Amino acid sequence: MPFLVLAAALLVFALISILLRLALIERSWPAIGRFVTARGVKAHVIEQGSGPEVLLVHGAASNARELISALGHRLTDMRLIAPDRPGLGYSGRPKNAATLGEQAAFLADILRQTASGPVVAVGHSWGSGVILRLALDHPELVKALVLLAPASHPWQKSASWLNRIAGWPILGDLLVWTLPPLIGPKLAPTGIARGFAPGPVNPPDYGEKIGTPLFFRPKAYKANAADMVIGSAEMGKQAARYSSLTLPVTIVSGQGDVIVYNAIHAAGLKRDIPHAHSFRVPEAGHMPHWVEPDLVEGIIRAYATDTVYEGSSAQFRAER
Repeated sequence: MPFLVLAAALLVFALISILLRLALIERSWPAIGRFVTARGVKAHVIEQGSGPEVLLVHGAASNARELISALGHRLTDMRLIAPDRPGLGYSGRPKNAATLGEQAAFLADILRQTASGPVVAVGHSWGSGVILRLALDHPELVKALVLLAPASHPWQKSASWLNRIAGWPILGDLLVWTLPPLIGPKLAPTGIARGFAPGPVNPPDYGEKIGTPLFFRPKAYKANAADMVIGSAEMGKQAARYSSLTLPVTIVSGQGDVIVYNAIHAAGLKRDIPHAHSFRVPEAGHMPHWVEPDLVEGIIRAYATDTVYEGSSAQFRAER
């Protein structure tokens, strides 16, 4: 009996600890945008400025603060629309949201309420795959694509066992309510460093700046896991359609990226979209928009103002 009492006490203590951690996360990084309805659920959208309209779509295990933090202070003369993707940040998650088609439809619903016309769509990592699908399925909403360290094509490596278990009934719920809140913050610095490798993490407070701990909440972890489990197959379904794209496209990859392999994704996009411009930023890893923001800003600004990018970018050019 004493053992059962002790076990129950420890369980209650762990539950309270987790709930307090989750409450602190949301208090530290609250919703800072407005909510609109997209695909029947609440979508959290950060909006900034006025002028030419630019959609910013974050990648996996992230939220809308990521691209706003990197580029928002540089594009103050533009209207930025940065949604949390389905289930991440503060957005709800519609049915079948792991599919790229549903995520693109989610963005389309948001744009119809927040934009006055076609936007320059900027996507980082997984967000690139989503805006590619947006351009394929809803071409009237997009005038140009800027793909940063893009995920766009199928790959061979299978989904991690944690991502697979997260989708299981009962055991998956137990996993997402324990491991991410308790262990995630301790592992986050290693993950962030891997994203910036082979260069240093810059800014040093990247995780604090973008609200990385928001990912360790159960609903966000579960949503991201579902995306990853079917992600390669989803990319494969749409990759065959890339050659039909005729709108302007620029690819900005980072040399040494160990998160999304350039040989599969950036090179695949250049092959499938021959008219796309392509840049490779030295030692930028998965974070070219943080390592070389002048380049990324210049490309976005040119598309947004219907001009030609004139920056001195010869050192970045991989292909054209």
